[in-house]
Amino acid sequence: MIRIYLTRILLVLTACCLASAGALAEPIPFTIPEVVLLDTEFASTAWGGSVVRTDAPGSSVEFNFSNLSLSSTGIKDDYLVSYLYGQNNPSHGNGDFSAFDSYSLMLENLDNDNVWVSLFINTGFTGPSGIPSVDPANDTFWQSAWEQLSPSETAVLMLDFDNAIPWGVEDNPLPHTQDGTDGVAMAINAWDRTELSAIGFQLYSDNNPEASILVTPYLIPEPGTALLSGLALFAMFASRRRNHN
Repeated sequence: MIRIYLTRILLVLTACCLASAGALAEPIPFTIPEVVLLDTEFASTAWGGSVVRTDAPGSSVEFNFSNLSLSSTGIKDDYLVSYLYGQNNPSHGNGDFSAFDSYSLMLENLDNDNVWVSLFINTGFTGPSGIPSVDPANDTFWQSAWEQLSPSETAVLMLDFDNAIPWGVEDNPLPHTQDGTDGVAMAINAWDRTELSAIGFQLYSDNNPEASILVTPYLIPEPGTALLSGLALFAMFASRRRNHN
């Protein structure tokens, strides 16, 4: 009798989770696909030191940096960004990422010294097609918090669109993100989520001018997916226990 009740409870929970997972399906996180990491724009730095890029086993890509300092070094997919992230296509400048709520990557420090890493995006088109037209103030740089990677340490970094650190937000004209303070985390508004103009990552070192980073595309599971996975494991355990008894 107890087993019957447990089975019924499990079925109800599964049905509820399936419904909630459907509700949570949008928005979702995005990552940088391997094919984009291997594209020409990631073969050189956008600012700071220099880099040599090497394909690695699986979906990973190795980046060997030199001439690092306390000033950051950045590498990015610049405007027009690739159309391969799964964003809404076709879209203005390939920049409509309104279906997403975050951006994530897995990074591993292959070096013998600490290195600090962060993800970033730019929003706001500044050319003739921007609103307002031809206005540099449309641009905002958004980053995740800096995270220290110890030697051989691996971490998943996430830039949360609802809690991103802005630079250049204070002079934003409408319809871009308003009422922000540079360096203070805030939400990216709906308009700017349709105008991503750059996607990348940055790093710095206070000890070693060289660093090797293994970068792997990574999608952080949504809550509904994680809950369903847990239920699947519970069902498997219950089934095995029932068969054993």
